[in-house]
Amino acid sequence: MAQPHSFGRFLSVVLATFALTSVTCAQTTPSAQNAAQAASKEKAAVPVTMTECEGVNNCATWTFLGKQGNGQWPSGEVANLSVESLDGDNVVIRRADSTGSSTGLTAVYKGTRHGDRVGGEFTSSWPGHWDNKAGNWYATIGQSTQSPPSVMHWCAAACRTWIWTNGHYVVQGDTANSQVVTVESFTRDSVIMHRTDTGQYPGTAILTGTISSDGNRIINGTIAWTSHPGLGLSSGAFNAAWGAAINSIPGGDPPGPGPRLVARPVVCFPWFFLIVCQ
Repeated sequence: MAQPHSFGRFLSVVLATFALTSVTCAQTTPSAQNAAQAASKEKAAVPVTMTECEGVNNCATWTFLGKQGNGQWPSGEVANLSVESLDGDNVVIRRADSTGSSTGLTAVYKGTRHGDRVGGEFTSSWPGHWDNKAGNWYATIGQSTQSPPSVMHWCAAACRTWIWTNGHYVVQGDTANSQVVTVESFTRDSVIMHRTDTGQYPGTAILTGTISSDGNRIINGTIAWTSHPGLGLSSGAFNAAWGAAINSIPGGDPPGPGPRLVARPVVCFPWFFLIVCQ
């Protein structure tokens, strides 16, 4: 059985909750309103896990969704976890055991990230057993998938607003074509999306890139056309942004009549490899 003051798998996570919360415009069409309302209901919330250990055989699993999480040990202990503070690569996490032989145990973990690991010291207290016992802990940060944001601004030769609805992006702002973008992969190291245009200029393309360290932009973005009557098999660069960085690039080609989507700014802060937005 794992020692009761251990914390097994330290988790990672977090959510990237990017929700469209308001749509304003002098002339907002019903279709734009419906798309925005659908996007606002699809909040991106992705739990991520990491492995945390104290000693050689004293490991368990911690899972976080935002600042709240839980820890589970192979021996049956369950704890409530909360992130008390985040400051750059430094984190403070509190634990309170609620189930199992260590019920009543509380602890505070302080750690610093180094590469793909987090480590530091913890202190624990367990009424009737000990007060302020100290030890060392470390966690291995796992790779995780980040949910696509609900609203994204995207620019290549033209700028558009993408709205996540029914499991894909609907592209706003192109009167000549209907554009739909599906997501194959959306991780920090690998973004792969597939675009299909129908209308005056039909075509298909593959979009690739990576997610920036702040979690709010696609960097090294490339769009490669696999079919297009005018562009052939050409390729080019693109930029995309969401969350706190959404207004760093336009959401459409100015000036232009018609509805204008405005996303309320969200507050984002880094959580190691990912980003937490509220």
